[in-house]
Amino acid sequence: MASLIPSAKLTLPYPLYACDFDPIDSTRLVVGGGGGAGRSGVENKITLLDTANPNELVEVADLDLSKEEDNVASLAVGQTQGDTTLVFAGVNSSPADLAKGTNAHFRVIGISPVSKGKGRTTEPVAITSKISEVLRCPLFTNVERDLYQRVIRLSRSYAGQAQWGAIATGFAKDSEIVLFQPAQNGPPTSRSAIKLAKEVVDMDFIQTGKDDYLFAYADEQDIYVKKLGSIDDGAEPECVYITPASRSGEPVTIPSFRSIRWLTKDFIIMLTNIHSQGGVVLQIFRLPPSGKGQCRIAQSHRLPSSVKKATGLAVVNLTPPPTPDGEQSYTQFVIAVAGHDISISLFKVDLQHEANNYIVTPIKPFRKFKNVHPGVITGITFSIFTPPTQSVTASTPPQHLKLASTGISNTVIVHTLPLFPVPLSVKRGQSSIPRYVVALPSSKAVYSFGIIVSMLLALLAAVLTQSVLEIRGVVEPHLGAAKYLPVPLQEAIGKPYTFPSNYHALNTHTPNALTSTSPSDSPASSIPDFFASLRSPSPNSASPKIYLHHGPPVPDIEDQDISPDITSPELSSSIKAVLHDQEKHEGKSWDELTAPQRENWKRKLKDAGHWAEEMGEKVFKGVVFGELGGLVGAAVVQAAR
Repeated sequence: MASLIPSAKLTLPYPLYACDFDPIDSTRLVVGGGGGAGRSGVENKITLLDTANPNELVEVADLDLSKEEDNVASLAVGQTQGDTTLVFAGVNSSPADLAKGTNAHFRVIGISPVSKGKGRTTEPVAITSKISEVLRCPLFTNVERDLYQRVIRLSRSYAGQAQWGAIATGFAKDSEIVLFQPAQNGPPTSRSAIKLAKEVVDMDFIQTGKDDYLFAYADEQDIYVKKLGSIDDGAEPECVYITPASRSGEPVTIPSFRSIRWLTKDFIIMLTNIHSQGGVVLQIFRLPPSGKGQCRIAQSHRLPSSVKKATGLAVVNLTPPPTPDGEQSYTQFVIAVAGHDISISLFKVDLQHEANNYIVTPIKPFRKFKNVHPGVITGITFSIFTPPTQSVTASTPPQHLKLASTGISNTVIVHTLPLFPVPLSVKRGQSSIPRYVVALPSSKAVYSFGIIVSMLLALLAAVLTQSVLEIRGVVEPHLGAAKYLPVPLQEAIGKPYTFPSNYHALNTHTPNALTSTSPSDSPASSIPDFFASLRSPSPNSASPKIYLHHGPPVPDIEDQDISPDITSPELSSSIKAVLHDQEKHEGKSWDELTAPQRENWKRKLKDAGHWAEEMGEKVFKGVVFGELGGLVGAAVVQAAR
């Protein structure tokens, strides 16, 4: 049976640090990484993968980078120019160039199709791709030895629309963000640089109109928003959230942001690590309508305690507006969190539109992948999902969402999540564009299903138990199981259990009188009855005595009076007991018997089924033994006090 969420894995010859899907073709995945400068044997590369097969990743093309330069630290796939797809990557120049004050860290890579198999042939022409470097240039204002292009982010690609991008420094003494727009030909156009007091942890774009953009970024404690495009007022970025107690002078005790993503123009989702690896929290912030003032937390969800720290965040909108200025309707967001424990946790959030107001539902987990990579997860991203424009019919192909992740262990893994359309019976949120959601049951549905299954199993167990008891004759027949089961099966169920020959059970029931045993009685079951009856007090005598005889019949034994509370059974073919007459019967206590006599009595009582080794010799206290087999004399048994 195929897995509900198939996955494909590929191991490349170099460690991976970044990945991104082609926004136009979600089957193409670009990954990059390497061993860095001067590390012999470990390459620096950018590789194009085909993910069309959910169970296999195919290496389509790659670009070898100089081993004298740094590895790929960040990358993002941009728009298509002609038939060439542009990839923007962060690769530091060689240490020699850095020493000269030059760092062409911003690289533009082109992926273009190439035809093979030229010549006279009736076979279809095989089309593949090639990767080549288009240009390289510096965008940061400063050149430092340890500075590198840590983060790169692009706005969503819309046909015929301008695209914005941003890069941020890492390990810089003077941190900064550079905003740019890709050019049709030549290097990108740098729009502005934002000087930072703290290093940026993450940033993101959202397009709100034809030429309107919102740019958000965050350091470890604060969130900032800046308007771009036609709505750019030239103002400095607005601080919309300050972590409580972050100005108290004790930053080690407060949480720190790890990633930021726009959901809509009104909501931002943040991935937060609690201090000292105390856990991970997902938080959704609602921005103030005016864009001024502080955000409010709309939803919050703490991940399980097993995830002590997060390393990455990916978010995808399953029903985005068809145009940048279109209104966002009902939709579902899928969220992926990469944990330091090499796990990936999946969540979903629904956006609802009620009375001119947008509401986000609570963050719900629905799947977790454990031990995804052998090493730390370095990159995670979703493919861009575009729902079909026509109504869903039987001929509409199944829709899927791809989740890619890379690891420092040279591995790349792609999970394919199934999606299903919201049925027309759901009136709320319907539109001309079919709306899709993740095709997996929520935790609440799984919990309810588990309860139903448990109840059915309990009912089945009760019916089986009742049927077995009816066939064994223990209870009255209510189900009439004997009418439906074949006779051989009834015989097998009704057959009594036979204990092993060496098994001696101890009956915990203590009767009030000495009862007779028949040959059909189990010897093991008569053992406690026999000694319990010897210790039963008689109302006619404060200390009743029983005459116990073994061997030939004792004279006048049948003429002895029997206590009304103690019967005189024939304990075996050679042992009989009556009330003791002191004038006629003589005997010895257990302590007065010799060792051979004790062993003989124990053997006789054991053979008769009235004593077992587990009972010990304490049961003989207060018992006086007489003739054994006609050789020792009469036996007098006193009831234990």
